[in-house]
Amino acid sequence: MYRYSLIIFVLLALLFSGCSVKSVKPHNIVTKPYKYEDKYILFALSYEQNHEYNKAIQYYEKLYNNTKNIEYLEEVIKLCIDIKDYKSLGKYLKIGLKNYPKNVFFKRVQIQYCIFAKDYKKASELSLKLTNEYKTEKNYEFAGYAFLVMKKYSLALKFFERAYGIGFNEDILNNIADILYSYLDRKDDAVAYLETHVRLKGCSKKICYKLLNIYAREKDINGLLSIYKRLYNHTHKKEYVEKIINLYIYQGEKKNAIVFLKKCGCYKDMLMNMYLSMNDFANAYKIAKELFEETNNFKYLGKMAIYQFEGAKVKDKKLIKSIADKFARAIKKVKDPMYLNYYGYLLIDYDMNVKKGIKLVKEALKIEPNSPYYLDSLAWGYYKLGKCKKAKKIMQKVLKMSQDKEVLNHEKMIQKCIKEEK
Repeated sequence: MYRYSLIIFVLLALLFSGCSVKSVKPHNIVTKPYKYEDKYILFALSYEQNHEYNKAIQYYEKLYNNTKNIEYLEEVIKLCIDIKDYKSLGKYLKIGLKNYPKNVFFKRVQIQYCIFAKDYKKASELSLKLTNEYKTEKNYEFAGYAFLVMKKYSLALKFFERAYGIGFNEDILNNIADILYSYLDRKDDAVAYLETHVRLKGCSKKICYKLLNIYAREKDINGLLSIYKRLYNHTHKKEYVEKIINLYIYQGEKKNAIVFLKKCGCYKDMLMNMYLSMNDFANAYKIAKELFEETNNFKYLGKMAIYQFEGAKVKDKKLIKSIADKFARAIKKVKDPMYLNYYGYLLIDYDMNVKKGIKLVKEALKIEPNSPYYLDSLAWGYYKLGKCKKAKKIMQKVLKMSQDKEVLNHEKMIQKCIKEEK
């Protein structure tokens, strides 16, 4: 029902667009001055604005009868259609067709009137006649919508194709694709039409989104990738890069995602995160370093410290000191709880400065008080100080939230410490 109403709406929009054709007005219909014309125009417009359409019609009719100006008759007909007064519409349409037999507006209204009356046979005949007489894009499009309302999909397609061939209008192309895909079950042809337009005319948002809709319904991931890449190349918008990366991840093709990001040479954060998702800490560190040097944003220095630590096969004293120095510089500028905890845990686990490490972990817990990872670091710090009962109390809370391998190992060491104390 909604789709039918939408088609009718478009038909009416076409009906009312560029329809006054004064050049074909018969010579025996001559406009004439009328002393009340300006006054009645104001009355008609006022009533129309206040939605008193019947009164507006009365004044437009008086204006037409006294001036023979075709535009007033057109206004009467438009208002009759708006208020669905088809009886009056028939009367005024008869006048228009009699006095202006070559006027396209009245020919289109006649087709619409037949559709309202469900006289589809006559509507079909009139549509064919109209397009034979006036071979314009608008008339072909109008006929297409008329046949679409009548569910004559093959004929509708024929006239939409003729209309599209004149101006390559994207709205008309969308109608062609809809008919092929939804009504005639010619899905490949729908895609071919749209793809051909994209190759010849470029990837406009309207057409490419139509293709995206079809590819999504068909679960064609490669098709989606192709269109999102075209949209990105046309707009360079980040949202399309994100779509492309998510599709590659969905396909399990993270390497292709990395190739794409490196090729476009942008969004280094995304590239860094892709390396991180593959546990490629060396390349993640490299990108973080580039970003830190480019932006002087200390969050990247903190990331460098994390990736350096996680990627190291051998964690000697020199390396740990280098990482600790990076964290020390980073937390002066960025109070990120993850950096505070990482740095604190480093100082605790490597016995560099356990008390300072506990202090840093506590700062992280002020920001995220229920983090099991930060609480584990705190418990480990107390263990290192020999405060094993205090460590156990914290660890009991941690175990309710996490059964991580490292957490379980810490819990085991803390229990051993308590036994030894006894």
